[in-house]
Amino acid sequence: MPVDVADLLHELDFTIAEGRTSLSWQLRAPTGEIYDVEMTAPVDRVTAHVARNVRNHPDAAAWPVLVGESATNGVVADARAGRLNLLTESPLQLIINGTAHTLNRPQASPRPRPTPLRPAWYRWGVERQLLTATTPLRQAALADLLGTSQQTISNAARTLGDLVADRGSGLEAVDRRSLLHHWAGEYPGAGGQEFGWYSLDTAVEQTHKAADIATLLDADPLISGDVAADELAPWKLPTRGRIYITAPVDLTDDGFIPSPIDEATLVTCVPKDPTVWRSASASSRHERKLADTALVYWDVCTGGDADSDEAADQLEDYIVKGHS
Repeated sequence: MPVDVADLLHELDFTIAEGRTSLSWQLRAPTGEIYDVEMTAPVDRVTAHVARNVRNHPDAAAWPVLVGESATNGVVADARAGRLNLLTESPLQLIINGTAHTLNRPQASPRPRPTPLRPAWYRWGVERQLLTATTPLRQAALADLLGTSQQTISNAARTLGDLVADRGSGLEAVDRRSLLHHWAGEYPGAGGQEFGWYSLDTAVEQTHKAADIATLLDADPLISGDVAADELAPWKLPTRGRIYITAPVDLTDDGFIPSPIDEATLVTCVPKDPTVWRSASASSRHERKLADTALVYWDVCTGGDADSDEAADQLEDYIVKGHS
């Protein structure tokens, strides 16, 4: 259904009168403030692309207000910072001149949140090592690879049960596909800080450029997502880059513009998962270092593109066949 601007404003207890021009409205907030505004044509979702050419002009007769059923987190943040004005239906809010007007309804007391379990980083690391290994791995070798104790590896193997086996020469996956699905179903992602960037270059070009810059800055980049998948098991045209780095890297002087994550063409991530680099492939056949294939698979699965599932299927076959 189309957004009914007047109904939304009335629900927020604003009164509406004619503005200074034929296209503007004068709004009076329930707290008494008066605003002269011009409403833009409503859209389903207000994104940075929609907002790019609409900004507050202090000298204008009326302030433009972007209208949509919803808006991205980045646009909402810009509105709260006073860089634009915004009216959304879901949630119902008018953010104008940096002030948010919402329904003044009593909120139910939040339920106590259970204490989150500690992430099983090393068990998930064991699973990724076994998924990418071409030979069985002894527990001592796995402990060295992942930088943890043999006791941690032993506990991980016991938790994995029938998914792994030790036939005398070390741990190995009983069935790679089953282990991959088990790991991907539990893994929450690498976590940590993510930084969004926008560039007009292709996803491959900007990923390689950013990786080279990160290398010069000793941030030890690992390429993942679409671009890594295209090197390992080509299927889809990469549409977004993803790089894991050991420390934040500023790309603003190299043709990139900071961007909200959901609109970025490149995402750099400083992960919480301590096994990301220890599990990474250091194969010399890749010009730039890639994240391990299981992590690449997870990032592609969660990419959200129309062909991400098909690309993930290609990577799954690549892993199941024993490629590292």
